[in-house]
Amino acid sequence: MIMTNDTQAHPITIEAVEPVPPEVAVGSDFVLKVRVSCPAGCDLGDMPVTITAPDGVVTTMAPDPAPARTGDTRDIALQAPLRVGEQRWGVRFGPHACEGVLHAGSTFPVWVRTKPHATSLAVWAVPSPVVMGQRFRIKVGARSSAACGLKGRKILVSDPAGAVVAQGSLGETPWPGTSALYWAEMELSAPNQEGMFWCAVSFAAAELETPHEGASSKFSVAIVRPPEHRLTVTVFEKDTNAPIEDAQVRLGPYGAATDPSGRAEVAMPKGIYDLTVWKVGYETPGKIVDIHDDVSIQVEATIVPPENPDAAWLM
Repeated sequence: MIMTNDTQAHPITIEAVEPVPPEVAVGSDFVLKVRVSCPAGCDLGDMPVTITAPDGVVTTMAPDPAPARTGDTRDIALQAPLRVGEQRWGVRFGPHACEGVLHAGSTFPVWVRTKPHATSLAVWAVPSPVVMGQRFRIKVGARSSAACGLKGRKILVSDPAGAVVAQGSLGETPWPGTSALYWAEMELSAPNQEGMFWCAVSFAAAELETPHEGASSKFSVAIVRPPEHRLTVTVFEKDTNAPIEDAQVRLGPYGAATDPSGRAEVAMPKGIYDLTVWKVGYETPGKIVDIHDDVSIQVEATIVPPENPDAAWLM
């Protein structure tokens, strides 16, 4: 660019209108809002803008088609690279010459740290209780915070000692009703010891093309002795003798729900158990049950009157 004796040199000032995000996920887009101004109030709308990306690639932005007043805000769209760490962009305005005025070029540095995308794990359809030594199935799902495809990626299940007890691969399609929860059904073997069995589920993201963090989760299963006897519980309304359906019957880790006839059957080993029966709107007494043979028990349920929402105002 040639300067003559009649050419005036004006400086330009570049400032960020909004704070530059200190950290963004790899591959994500973000916008840099800057204000470019000339102390003399020159129109800088057609000032050329070049962007040098962290990988050294230089691109040129199209001039602003509308005349701009000095101090107007410019939006600069940037995209984070697919690598983790400190990244630098150079956004250069000018040089620019118009009507005998030269605005020298100036570069605005942009420093941003890029981070991996997050992943999350979900574990569901876990049966409980499970008889010692029996095999059982669970469902495990993994999701990328960027909704990246995770099909074929490995899922590991480990016991409390860290030994891998099951492994599988995420399926081809997400779980129905979700956009990116890739899932797998996995089979495990219950230990030959009664009690709570804890497992850790892990997803390693190292093989993904787009950097991701791995994820882990835990679940537990109640492991019980093999059943020896059958307990039959019949639940009915005390005043009418009407059977009560869908009452929840619990004896420690064992449980069932009553059918339309008010009956529930639970297979369980010998022992002494606290029997509780629960359903909204009813009250039932607790019982202690000694299981040493097949047993049938009847439970009376009393209707609990609904609370009057206006009772506090009537006192």
